[in-house]
Amino acid sequence: MKRNGKNQKNRYFHYQKEILNTISEPATFIDKKYRYNFVNSAFNKFYNWETKDIIGKTVDFVWEDSIFGTHLKAGIDKCLAGETVSMQFEGIIPGGEFKILEMNYYPHLNAAGRVDGVISTSKDVTEHKKAEQCLKENESRLKELNATKDKLFSVIGHDLQGPLSNIIGFSELIDSGYDQCSDEEIRKYNKIIYQLSQSVSELLDNLLTWARSQRNRINIIPQKISIQLIIDKCYSLLTHNITHKQINFVNNVPADTTVFADEEMVTIVVRNLISNAIKFTHRGGSITIIADNSEESIIIGIKDTGIGIPSDKLCNLFKASSNLANTGTEGEAGTGLGLIICKDFVEKNGGKIWIESQPGEGSVFYFSLPAAIDEPVQAPPSRHVFS
Repeated sequence: MKRNGKNQKNRYFHYQKEILNTISEPATFIDKKYRYNFVNSAFNKFYNWETKDIIGKTVDFVWEDSIFGTHLKAGIDKCLAGETVSMQFEGIIPGGEFKILEMNYYPHLNAAGRVDGVISTSKDVTEHKKAEQCLKENESRLKELNATKDKLFSVIGHDLQGPLSNIIGFSELIDSGYDQCSDEEIRKYNKIIYQLSQSVSELLDNLLTWARSQRNRINIIPQKISIQLIIDKCYSLLTHNITHKQINFVNNVPADTTVFADEEMVTIVVRNLISNAIKFTHRGGSITIIADNSEESIIIGIKDTGIGIPSDKLCNLFKASSNLANTGTEGEAGTGLGLIICKDFVEKNGGKIWIESQPGEGSVFYFSLPAAIDEPVQAPPSRHVFS
């Protein structure tokens, strides 16, 4: 009877092995000592092993010890305790390939109904997961493109049309009532027209730059550049705005602060950040440019004493999908487009951008760029104060 029982058990296990050999997924039987007692032909084909080289070996012999200990052992132990376990493995499999596997462990019961091992199956879902990831990335990109389109239409339909309509209106007012207007009124209207024209010019410049970036029409030519020189150049372009609001402007960036990046793109970033600081700084306030140098990267900070930004708006500040256009302290128009361009250009040059701000206490816009590693370029003295 015992012999018949043993033979029956062996025949039953033989049938199980035959069934496992018919499936296309790798399958094994692992005993309570983590040894392979059986592997099917799909296992040999997938892992490029021979049955004779596997049978009697432990799981950590086939897989690396670290993978067995951190990924596989816990699942096998749960299964040996009677649980069916499903898990996903993502990493290097035996043979050196990167794979994503869906692995299942099923308790195997002996004739007495006790767990004597684990039947393991695995399915290669690498390409499926890659396709899923690609689909998610495409979906995210599509949302980004739609947000970009909406932002573009918003800027053209509102932020650009509005100032142009006002320019036409004030120009018509001067033209039709020139004889009735006093010199003071004409100067007032001309000043408004000038401010609106400057706003439109800045907006158009940002729109064209943004459009070129979205179409990948901007060639990135990284080179060694002086941040101090770029700040001085941007100050020259924005002198009228700074002096008009009587802002104290301090360039505290050391002369030897050099980065490895595209000069035109960095100039656009610095100009937009300084222009933004001017808009939201009260008359008589201050803007200070600081730098933190290290061997690998340079961090530039544009610090103002302006109105600051509420915490609930900070996380959306650099997103095209946001609608955070605000008016400056003296009515200057702002669309938020400049900050979106800044993020795009900083990241294209291998850096990051972020902000620290408190309402009523001003803001500091930081951005990092790779440091230049060769000899520093020539630059003016390290401190410039403009007021």
